[in-house]
Parts: sequence; C-alpha cells; structure tokens
Amino acid sequence: MYNNKADKMKLSIVFLMLILVVSTSCSKSELPEENITATTFVSSEDYNETEMEIFSLVNNYRLNNGFSQLKYNYQAKEYTQNHNTYMISKDEISHDNFAQRSSELSVDINATRVSENVGRNFTSAQGIFEAWLASESHLKNIEGDYDETAISVSTSADGTLYFTQVFIK
Repeated sequence: MYNNKADKMKLSIVFLMLILVVSTSCSKSELPEENITATTFVSSEDYNETEMEIFSLVNNYRLNNGFSQLKYNYQAKEYTQNHNTYMISKDEISHDNFAQRSSELSVDINATRVSENVGRNFTSAQGIFEAWLASESHLKNIEGDYDETAISVSTSADGTLYFTQVFIK
C-alpha cells in the first residue's frame, strides 16, 4: 500500500493535522445571525472591499494585541470561495468538509495547521468581525499562531452574505 517511509510519514502528518484542525474549528451555532439590509460592495478581479476590510480589521486587532500580522494567501482564497459556494447551496453556515479543505491546503501550500471562521447574514466587515471577537472559538483563531489568511465574502441569490476566513500556519 505504501511505497516507502516518506509516504507513511506524510500520511501520519496529515492525520495528525486533521485531528488538530477538527479539535480547533468552531461550531455553526456560536454566531448569532444579523438581519440583512441592502449592501453594495466594490469588487475587483481578486478580492472585494469587504474582504480586504476584514483582513485589515483582523491584522489591526492582532497588532494591537501583541500578535504578528497575517499575510494574505491568494492561493488559499479559492478554498474560501468554494466553501462559501457550498454553504450558499445548502442555505446554512457550516464547517462541512473542513478536514478535507485543511488536508488539501496542507498539500497545496505546505500548511501545517489550518482553522477557519465562517458566518452569514452580517451586512459589514465590522459586523462579522465583532461577532467573531465575541465568540471564544472564533477569537482563538484570530489570535492563533498563524502566518497567513484568506477571506471570501459571497452573496447568495437572495442577498444573504456568507463569510469564510481560513488561518494558516
């Protein structure tokens, strides 16, 4: 089944990462939902204004509280976008398939640890950020020992906003 010790070692590392990731992810029941109002976002090719505002809010918080700034990982953004698309298709927030996303990130970008924050129905970067700060598990991710992040904000057909942020070491 395995060709050599290196294959066994890679499998062991991926398995250990999955255990760590599953134990540090947050549950969908921790965030209160906020009523939606009409919101317009300025978009560009790679990101939108709200995503970059969340990025700034998280990094400012980290700097003001003695943590290092996160670098933006554009390669990981595809995972956050895909997860938002999935949540929109289910009409609910979730961490479904997180172990698979984490494992794929570990292979694609050599991540050793991944966690994520999700949310929906907030109308602004400030709103989702404050909700994440008020949640122990989301705050733990924001304050965690990570080097990089990626963020996606997507809008469903009915105007509901979905948010996914991954934290990467």
